Amino acid sequence: MGNRVRTGARAAGGRLRRTAVCAVAVSAAVGGLASCGTDREVTYAGGSLEKLVPEDEKRGRELATEAMTLFRDTESVRIAVEMNTPKGHQKVSLHVDRESNCTGTFDAGPAQRGDLIMIAGGSTYVRFSESALAEIRRMAAGRGPETAARVRERTALASGKYLKIPTGPGGGARRVMPVNSCDLDKFTHAMPGSPGPDDVIKALPETRRHGKAVIPLVEDKEGDKTTSVYVAAKGKPYLVGFEAEENGEIMTMRMSEYGEPVSAVAPAAAETLDISEVGPGGGGLFEV
Repeated sequence: MGNRVRTGARAAGGRLRRTAVCAVAVSAAVGGLASCGTDREVTYAGGSLEKLVPEDEKRGRELATEAMTLFRDTESVRIAVEMNTPKGHQKVSLHVDRESNCTGTFDAGPAQRGDLIMIAGGSTYVRFSESALAEIRRMAAGRGPETAARVRERTALASGKYLKIPTGPGGGARRVMPVNSCDLDKFTHAMPGSPGPDDVIKALPETRRHGKAVIPLVEDKEGDKTTSVYVAAKGKPYLVGFEAEENGEIMTMRMSEYGEPVSAVAPAAAETLDISEVGPGGGGLFEV
């Protein structure tokens, strides 16, 4: 990835990656990166011993601090994550606000694809794609005629419908929800507020990423770990991208739509299927 920044992006990138892991069910277990000091010649300047900080490192620290603050303070944001894992390519895109209103799409494999809506952290609706329902039926066919018949009936009911998922203890939401959380507070509070005193962050020349002009803050390669962070080059330096690779697994995260309202509205009754009314084991509506 060309030039790399050392410890600062390593620490911030590791914490950012851990946050993303909390946000999506499709994420793999990725550990944080170690932070260490930096060796730099100490010179005598202005009557005191000071470390001379190159301009690109000074700018990198300023951009990282402001970008983290903007992210932690935003009222809403879209977070899109894609990962290559041993289980295949997986992705999720969530537009979420401080009230835990959330809309998005998910793809965690052939049988886990579709759309979701969460309203103020309460009522949750998931609509599986037709291809996902077909894959569920295919899987059920190998479990015997009784299972296949039950799943055919239930997937027919779910075709084109949003499944209203019961919440609360025993509601079964965890077994159906394709993501772990639509809680923006939890996500942003896990972010570091600013680089540590010994962190070294280098701002590289402006480039383009995700169709935007960005300034890369990139991490040194350490073993099999590589991390790159991108902030907006125009206007305020919002976080707009993040790329990480570890042990052959690649994760890309994009942030956009800062401050834009989340349109989380309950689907019409004719488009909704309450899975608690389908029969026993609502959370296992399609269990095969």
